[in-house]
Amino acid sequence: MADASLLCVGNLTIDDLVLDGQETTALGGDALYAALAARRALTDVRMLAPVGTGLPPTLLDTVRDLGITVETGRPRDVPTVRNRVEYAPDGSRTWHLLHGEEAFDALSAYPEDVPADVAALDGVLVCAMSLRSQLTLGPWLRAATGATVFLDLQEDYVAGHEPELLDLLATCDVFLPSEVEAVALAGTTDLHRAAARFLAAGPDVVVVKTAERGCVVATAAGVVQVPTEAVVPVDSTGAGDAFCGAFAAAHVAGADPVQAARAGAAAARVAIGGYGVAGLLADLGVQGSLL
Repeated sequence: MADASLLCVGNLTIDDLVLDGQETTALGGDALYAALAARRALTDVRMLAPVGTGLPPTLLDTVRDLGITVETGRPRDVPTVRNRVEYAPDGSRTWHLLHGEEAFDALSAYPEDVPADVAALDGVLVCAMSLRSQLTLGPWLRAATGATVFLDLQEDYVAGHEPELLDLLATCDVFLPSEVEAVALAGTTDLHRAAARFLAAGPDVVVVKTAERGCVVATAAGVVQVPTEAVVPVDSTGAGDAFCGAFAAAHVAGADPVQAARAGAAAARVAIGGYGVAGLLADLGVQGSLL
């Protein structure tokens, strides 16, 4: 494993999974998926995810036992973000955010939550959180650290906020949108044109995730389509977050963008091989989910 350091910033959630009439509860959230994927390649992985009430502390102990440093920021006197995820027979999912958008924002990370040693880190991955938190955190991070900053977005808030989000791209070094987010933000289905527009906004690397088709990697040197090995997913939850975590880990460890994209795709395949984070945990030697 490489010795570079990476902080994954995002949300930690309690997910109630409903499958075939049976309900189970597991730990989830984009920061967790990203950190687990990054841990496949790095020894120094940190996760910043604000925690509210109702989260059993033993669950975070299990994450720490995997060698991931857990930061939770300021105490929050609100319930931890909770989702109800209903799986249909065809594998599709319906998500219900149980505590609303205000609670989601309250449990997103802000500058005052970031650990003091952020300036010494090699990389910071900003996962999808509330719009307000990301618009606040991005400029602050750019001023506070020389670390490579990786940015992912939340597709739900792109429409109507395109100017602010395009400005936000100037605060990151690597932009990692999904295809849905890229199309919505750039206003075109031509991903090469979209990537060119994003590069012009500031980042050095743009990677558009296109699910089973792989991804589009764009730099000043040109655009490369990076294919992936198609597999039948057990659960596609967290695939994009795992991709981002593994990409960022590989990149700070010295991989070029195409190599990092291949590492991201490999982690995403692992993530979709089980329900919730079970696939990534199994890859790290832990059986089952964090229940």
